[in-house]
Amino acid sequence: MEILEYDQVDPVDVLNLNLLSLGYALTPERVARMRELDERPFPFFALYAVEDGTVAGQVGVYRLPVMTIEGPQDLGGACAMCTHPAFERRGIAYRLMDAAHTYMLEAGLRFSTLGTARHRGAYALYKRQGYEDVYIPTSTFARLMDMRQDTALVAERAAPEQIDLADTFYQQVAVGYLGFARRSRSYLAMMVATGDLDAGEVWLLWDGDRLAGYALAGVSESILAVNSLLLATGIDAAEAIAAICKGQGVRFVRVRVDHPSVGAALLQGGYPPGQAGWATFMIKPLASGASIDEARRLLGIGTQRFLISYIDVT
Repeated sequence: MEILEYDQVDPVDVLNLNLLSLGYALTPERVARMRELDERPFPFFALYAVEDGTVAGQVGVYRLPVMTIEGPQDLGGACAMCTHPAFERRGIAYRLMDAAHTYMLEAGLRFSTLGTARHRGAYALYKRQGYEDVYIPTSTFARLMDMRQDTALVAERAAPEQIDLADTFYQQVAVGYLGFARRSRSYLAMMVATGDLDAGEVWLLWDGDRLAGYALAGVSESILAVNSLLLATGIDAAEAIAAICKGQGVRFVRVRVDHPSVGAALLQGGYPPGQAGWATFMIKPLASGASIDEARRLLGIGTQRFLISYIDVT
């Protein structure tokens, strides 16, 4: 078995692996856009296990900008780890993850992170490799008719030329927070351009002429799913949800809660307490002397200052 970089393997074989294993169309064109627009991937983009002439496994390797109590730092990020179905149980995932960790450590990164689901088979592998759960998001679900629907806020889907407004808003509101408070200045626009975020899911929330927040949300089968919500100080989360629901034919609402202030506001607005799902954010210490406790302290995990969303986690 060889461990090779993206440019050393056939991109069509990479596409086939991703379609087979992840259902994700990692076309050569998408890789080119990601390399051009996304600052986070390592220069080699991803690592591949090649056995008997077949691309048998993959792991993406990222450098993630974060804010810590000691100032700006970077974390490692492993993503899109998968194994070809014909090559299961051959230790490919272990080899790939070990190689990714070596690259991260050589780049001076003290921690590796990843997002996964605890019901996936790979979760047990990550645990055996030294990753630990440090953050499990919750979500609340309710019938809209049971919730408050009065609001002075106005919600609109962002036009393509308005997505930069949400990016600018994030930069302003994230000041003073820790964790994923550091983003490139055109992060949402980049995610849309690479196809990892649907432009129609970006909502702007207005309080008169003032931009008061944004949400990443979609409506399907009369259910509003709010996957990320960021609001200015003093803006009520329940009112924000009510504004998005207007005119959308919504009967049910599900909100992912990534910050205590949002959870508290929704509780006060009558929403049920949040429930933990299968999603998890995991961290593995890489450097000698590094620990999970140190990572929690640096990032403010478990405090009001920790900022995270599903689009920040690899």
